[in-house]
Amino acid sequence: MKVPVSWLKEYVDFEDTIEGLADKLTFAGLEVEAIETIGSDFEGVVTGEVVHIEPHPGADKLQMCTVEYGADEAMRVVCGAPNVEVGGKYPFAPVGTTLPCGITLKKAKIRGEVSMGMLCAKDELGLGEDHSGLLVLDAALEPGTPFVKVWGEPETVIELEITPNRPDCLSMIGVAREMAVLYGSELRVPKAEISETNDDVNTEISVTVEDEEKCPRYTARVLKGAKIAPSPEWMQKRLEAAGIRPISNVVDITNYVMLETGYPLHAFDKTLVAGDQIIVRTAKPGEKMHTLDDTERELTEEMLVIADAEKPSAVAGVMGGAGSEIKDDTSTILLEAAAFEPSTIRHTAKSLGLITDSSYRFQRGVNTDSVEWASRRAAALMCELAGAKLCKGIVDVYPKPKAQIKIPFAWKRIESMIGATIPTDDMKRIFQILEIGIEDDNGKSATAVVPSFRLDLEREVDLVEEIARIHGVDNVPAKTPLAKVIPDSDDSRVRAIAELRVRLQGLGVSEILNYTLVNHPLLDLFNKENRENREELPHPISVDQSVMRTSLIPQLVESLGRNHSRQIDEACFYELGRVFNRIDGAPVQTETVSLGMMGPTGRSLLEKRAAVSDEEMFVWMKGLVEKLLSAQSIDAVSFKAEDRPEFENGKVVSVLIDGKVIGCMGLVNKTARDEWRLTGPVAAAELNLDTLLKNAFEIAKIEDLAQFPSMSRDIALVLDESTRHENVVALIEKANPKDLECFGLFDVYQGKGIEKGKKSLAYTFVYRSAKQTLTDKKVNKAHQKLVDFLCKQLGATLREG
Repeated sequence: MKVPVSWLKEYVDFEDTIEGLADKLTFAGLEVEAIETIGSDFEGVVTGEVVHIEPHPGADKLQMCTVEYGADEAMRVVCGAPNVEVGGKYPFAPVGTTLPCGITLKKAKIRGEVSMGMLCAKDELGLGEDHSGLLVLDAALEPGTPFVKVWGEPETVIELEITPNRPDCLSMIGVAREMAVLYGSELRVPKAEISETNDDVNTEISVTVEDEEKCPRYTARVLKGAKIAPSPEWMQKRLEAAGIRPISNVVDITNYVMLETGYPLHAFDKTLVAGDQIIVRTAKPGEKMHTLDDTERELTEEMLVIADAEKPSAVAGVMGGAGSEIKDDTSTILLEAAAFEPSTIRHTAKSLGLITDSSYRFQRGVNTDSVEWASRRAAALMCELAGAKLCKGIVDVYPKPKAQIKIPFAWKRIESMIGATIPTDDMKRIFQILEIGIEDDNGKSATAVVPSFRLDLEREVDLVEEIARIHGVDNVPAKTPLAKVIPDSDDSRVRAIAELRVRLQGLGVSEILNYTLVNHPLLDLFNKENRENREELPHPISVDQSVMRTSLIPQLVESLGRNHSRQIDEACFYELGRVFNRIDGAPVQTETVSLGMMGPTGRSLLEKRAAVSDEEMFVWMKGLVEKLLSAQSIDAVSFKAEDRPEFENGKVVSVLIDGKVIGCMGLVNKTARDEWRLTGPVAAAELNLDTLLKNAFEIAKIEDLAQFPSMSRDIALVLDESTRHENVVALIEKANPKDLECFGLFDVYQGKGIEKGKKSLAYTFVYRSAKQTLTDKKVNKAHQKLVDFLCKQLGATLREG
């Protein structure tokens, strides 16, 4: 938001330097991003009158102009501006003048003709970017009049970064209101006095709002007899200083009032509104329209449009249509002032790729109660500056007036949360200057009545913030933090999470931390089908942080990808955090743990050069998950194959505890890996945090150290490729051979020597007795019995060699 200081002083008085003003605004929450000076003292630039024009002998588009500028002798200059004419008066910079851009003019030859200065356009004087023609000055000015007397002193413009929660400050009056509070001055709100004719507006236009949720209020006024012309110089200067190009008096007034009040307005040529009807509705399937930027837009059914009896005339809250705009011959004006639901405008603007001054304000929210006042202010200016006559009355569709917000609070609690002693009378004074009313004050607690323009005040903590920023954050004393022992408090979850972090670190996994806010494109890489389950922010800081994350895996993979792009070949990360989903239409928050790895993390240093296979990566992640669950004293772990869009088909499993799904793991899909040029396999897992913590403080069973040696046996079973490892494990546990201490899978093979449709699973078995040293004979007998059982149950054979 660009704020010209001279314009600001029309609403509030203050005595301070620009730097002091910038500091006060920044500490009050309106961060000053830049301070710019427009214009200069224009030393040497004067009013010049063109008294003679002749063609340039060497160029068709250039002309030779004789300029009188108050000196004894007129000067001849070369000019290519299309609007130069005899008798016209323009800014003239003779030879030797230094322009605001730093260029000093010298006698020059242009296409063979000598030019003794320059007739200037606005951009050449540092007054904007307009280079369409010379800056035309008042014909009554005397040649030689210093340009600084014509244009005025340099303008200081402060550029503010307005946070999404303060839409009331996207206006000159809003910023002035803050300054009135900071400087103890009085706010001067401009009057909006109107004079109406006897023509009833209801006979001129009808308004129908089909979707009251998306358009809570819509007003329309009709003005007749307007004369379209350039707006006054003072208005053009203010608009240009604020970054808006002047167009015509009527259009400029709508932009001026938007900057002044924060309410975007739109003016239609009423004669182009079919049927004298305004219908606020959603777009029809396949409907298209040309917007004011001369682009055909394809609309969707979610978008809100302002239509007449035949077609859309504007994209609501974003941009007007090319078929009903104000033209040079417009005389009857339909003035729109409305309030639209912010998320609707944000979705429309994003979908169409149209970020305008209007959409920027509507998607942050406007005060519906003051829509009519903004309309009245614009109508008054149109009557004054365009000679329009205002029809009697206003069409105002406002079916559900907004209820006044009231917030109960306690005086002492405000002090406690700020950490400073602030007398109650001082807090009352702050509320008063902020226009926050007080009701039901009993000395201990009260109720705050929020003014309608403060859309950001909803809870007691918001009131605390207001007191703190006006009292002055720098006035809050620094105190030594005080820790209090709270009897009977339960910190077991905090301790359990801390212990979980220690165990993950012990497993060689490094912690990362990401924001909970993401964006649709990132989530779409992993799952395009769950958009309806995502929770969107109503007022996002940016498009990149507009959605609550539904899983930790996308950001985990993104972190791996960013490390890979910086020549990190292997990494193993974890993150603990909240995820947010909509289940049966209701928002649900859960806490999960994600694990991710890339590169040869499971290999020794001498084996890291070879490429990692999918099987290796999958087994490494599965081993990590099993070790983590074991460290957390969780038994009865099983895995079940399934398909999930974030993983490769056939390379993902659900993780189950006692038959209940507590997470998933697998190899990340190729689409997501390609986004960060991850050529090798990437494994990821996500587990429910509550399940991981449920046995956090269970005391591990202590077993006696083995006193007798162990004996091991290996077998390789050739069986049907559909047989799963878990099937084999279940049979081994069912057989339960005597003295079998442990067993494990160490090889999976398909290829040469193995029949098609078969695979080889190789296991090692360790036998040990707690009472005696085992003999080969005894181990061989027990082992052979187990092998025979497995072969019979699985239809397997032993692999030879």
